[in-house]
Amino acid sequence: MVVFRLFVLLWAAAAWVRGQSLSSAHTRWLNSFVEWELYAFAPDTSISEEEEEVEAPREVIFGDLKLRWLVLREDWTEWEFTTPDDRGIIRMKWKGDPTQWELRTYTGAVVTMRALWPEDLTEWRVTDNEVTLTLRSRWKNMFDEWRVEDPAQGTFYMQTFYEGDPRDWAIDDRLHPSVSIPVKVALTFLVLFHSSPRI
Repeated sequence: MVVFRLFVLLWAAAAWVRGQSLSSAHTRWLNSFVEWELYAFAPDTSISEEEEEVEAPREVIFGDLKLRWLVLREDWTEWEFTTPDDRGIIRMKWKGDPTQWELRTYTGAVVTMRALWPEDLTEWRVTDNEVTLTLRSRWKNMFDEWRVEDPAQGTFYMQTFYEGDPRDWAIDDRLHPSVSIPVKVALTFLVLFHSSPRI
C-alpha cells in the first residue's frame, strides 16, 4: 500500500511539472538583473467543487534563471536555469550575434531561439523541433509586453507589473500541456533578457 501511494504521489508530481503553467518572474535582488526567480501556480487539491468560495491560486517558486559565470565575470551570453524537472544552460549560439540563442538541458533537450529579422530583436522563432512558436513584443520601442498567439498551441503573455519597471513580470501561460517546460523557459528568458538593462 505504501509503495502504491508513493507511486501515485510521484506520478502526480510529474504530471504537475509536465503541464505546469508559469505565473510570474521576479528579480532575486532589487538592483540586479542577473538572477531571476520563476513562479507557477501550485495545484490546490483541498478545494472541493461544492464550496461556494474558491480561493485564489497560490504561487510557488518553480525555478530560477541566472548568469552562468556570475562569480567570475558578468558575461550576459551564458545563463543557467533550474526547474523541478530539469536543469540546463542557455547561451548565445555565436559570440557577438545576439540574434541566435540555444537552450540545452542536461537531459538532452534542445530549444533554439532565432530572431525573425536581422537587426530586430522584437520577434523570435522558438522551437524544440516538435513545437514552433513566435514570440513578439507588442511595441518596437518599449519592451513591457510580449506575447505568443498560436491557434494550435495557445497563448503566452508576459507583462511588467509596473510600466517601465522590468524587475517584476506577470505571466499568463495558456499554452497547450504538450509545450515543454524548456520551451516556456526559453520564451521567458528572451523576454527577461531583452527587457533588462545591462548595467
